Amino acid sequence: MNVGEVFLIPDGIGIHRYFVLAVLKDGSLVMCHFTSRGARSDLTCIVQAGEHSSIDRETVVRYDQAHVCAADRITNLESVITKKLDPLSEELFARVRQGALDSSQTPDYIKDLLR
Repeated sequence: MNVGEVFLIPDGIGIHRYFVLAVLKDGSLVMCHFTSRGARSDLTCIVQAGEHSSIDRETVVRYDQAHVCAADRITNLESVITKKLDPLSEELFARVRQGALDSSQTPDYIKDLLR
């Protein structure tokens, strides 16, 4: 997988658009996902409808749920992806990555990996 790739993964409350924020030297992935904007959303990075082919309403990034998928778990990850989507544009990727560094909700260890 590469930075900026986007895919659908089901979880306990629905299906979310996950994306790859970084590929680490050991092959692990730093991942995060988009969600619809709500009253308590982190507004560090707001994505408008149409900024990505799969986004049809105002959307935000759940930086608080950014995590590392270990290299030895990527095969398992690929088995639960229900659909691969268009990758993020360079501009949108740059915004979401910078948002990860700027957001107070991004775990510190994720920020350290992105620096």
